[in-house]
Amino acid sequence: MCGIVGFNFKNRDKAQQMLNVIKYRGPDDEGIFENHNCTLGHVRLSILDLSSRGRQPMSYKNLTIVFNGEVYNFKEIRKELEGLGYIFNSDTDTEVVLKAFHKWGVDCLYKFRGMFAFGIYDNKNQKIFLIRDRFGVKPLYYYFDGNHFIFSSEIRAIRTIKKLNINPIALYKFFQFGYIGDKLSIFENVYKISPGCYLIFDLQKKVISIRQYYNTLDYLKIEENKSENEILERLEEILIESFKYRMVSDVPVGVFLSGGTDSSIVSAMLQKHYGNIRTFTIGFKEAKYNEANYAKKVAKHIGTKHEEKYLSAEEAKNILKDFVEIYDEPFGDSSGIPTYLVSKVAKENGVKVVLSADGGDEIFCGYDRYWWSYNLGKRLKKMPYFFRNTFSFLFEILKPIGLKIPIHNIEHKYNFLVRVLKDKTWQQMYETFISNYRDYELKELIGLELNFKKKDYFDLGEKIHPMQGMMLWDYFNYLPDDILVKVDRATMHNSIEGREPMLDNTIIEYVLTIPFEYKYKNNEGKYILKKLLEKYLPKELIYRKKMGFGIPIFEWFRKDFIDLFENYFKEDDEFVNMDYVRTMFNHFKAGKPVNVNKLWFVLVYKMWKERYY
Repeated sequence: MCGIVGFNFKNRDKAQQMLNVIKYRGPDDEGIFENHNCTLGHVRLSILDLSSRGRQPMSYKNLTIVFNGEVYNFKEIRKELEGLGYIFNSDTDTEVVLKAFHKWGVDCLYKFRGMFAFGIYDNKNQKIFLIRDRFGVKPLYYYFDGNHFIFSSEIRAIRTIKKLNINPIALYKFFQFGYIGDKLSIFENVYKISPGCYLIFDLQKKVISIRQYYNTLDYLKIEENKSENEILERLEEILIESFKYRMVSDVPVGVFLSGGTDSSIVSAMLQKHYGNIRTFTIGFKEAKYNEANYAKKVAKHIGTKHEEKYLSAEEAKNILKDFVEIYDEPFGDSSGIPTYLVSKVAKENGVKVVLSADGGDEIFCGYDRYWWSYNLGKRLKKMPYFFRNTFSFLFEILKPIGLKIPIHNIEHKYNFLVRVLKDKTWQQMYETFISNYRDYELKELIGLELNFKKKDYFDLGEKIHPMQGMMLWDYFNYLPDDILVKVDRATMHNSIEGREPMLDNTIIEYVLTIPFEYKYKNNEGKYILKKLLEKYLPKELIYRKKMGFGIPIFEWFRKDFIDLFENYFKEDDEFVNMDYVRTMFNHFKAGKPVNVNKLWFVLVYKMWKERYY
């Protein structure tokens, strides 16, 4: 894994500045390429061909590449290129990518199985290509102001050479969901390349064009004529092949094992079909958050060499000091803390590559919120919209009276009811259900209102089942902009490579053909995946309540972290209504029901702003 930078002018010193702040992404080597109108930089984490032959930037004829990621099937592609007369000087996948691009142009992307974000400078045609993998596993940001074009693996590198201003719309997105999506970043003029897309920058005309080379929805074609046994057999074949590809490495490899379905099936399959797997997990003293015992039982059953570490409030507090340094824009997923720690444990045990089984929830229907959102929405939709909207209007008028009803957390519940009764579609309901700050709260918090954006992919999924629409919403938003960001930053800050075995295009494309009733059946999410896991684990380790990778944030903030709120909520803020926040905080201190995640998001934002703005 590596870090890449580049821009459309000649300046070696500025490239070095950018590389210096992302050096942890590639501490093994670095290099800079420059000519009269382009500079590229690279820091290298050596995984394949550890020799200097893998140094980047790497050039071939009119092309120069800076590459971050892994193309797991590079040996097959290399063999094909050798048959076409290409000669190779290293054993790296980077050289294969470079010469594949020389031979086939952007069409080479259809041959790659892997995770990647790379830039290619075409000296002959005076263009820069920026390309991101199908699912957004690896990050890639760019800045453009009409004159200067700059790109990097992380925003912090762009900030070393450009002054940036906060984007209020991105801030709205952060407080709404806890992460920043919709191609935006926290800063104006800085954007993400979307998964499955590539950007072309014309160095002479100074214009950008963005094109999509991969659309997951093209594969959403349900095949109803398959039996359960046929699905299980084919799914197992695809998973084994894809997981084994992720073991391609010249350095030690481990697996993050939580004891949940996804990490268990990755660990179990690799242990059986590859062998000598090392597993790592994080535990908590607070029992309702602790999955370490399940992970230990799974590891013992399948026979991996297992390491575990328990995260205390004090250790979390120490990590929190660097939390905004690790995630260089506001990031509200508190599970980033244990993800960072388990990455650190893996590094301390000599592992340089780790597998994290993300993506299973979004493609196999694994989140609890899918079925409770569906059950609640189904009840609401039994009432014609005219009546729902009328009731919402009446409740709003009668709010002063309604808030006097002696019900626990009445204000929050009342406001939620007024909001959700207005929602017309499943997408609107789902976004209301999963928002931390809802639209009426965001108007108070940051004085901004955004119009609802209809997502065509949600409608496409909803035709199969409303929960399929929810899964696609998370797949296109929560997965690339929260989950994959979390794993990339946590692993890279420990100078190890994180790989995502569930996010192989062959897996995704096959699962999209499986009828929905095999994903959610008998009130069980991930039905077909759990049936397959029965071949590897006893049922008592499979069928249990999903816990997720959360932390005891409520308990810690009420006891150990309360001073952080006190310190950061004192001063006013140009973007956030801190009077509104302090009122909420006073309710929290008084023991009134308050969603602590709302306070946590403000804390993360204030800590980030103190560090970066």
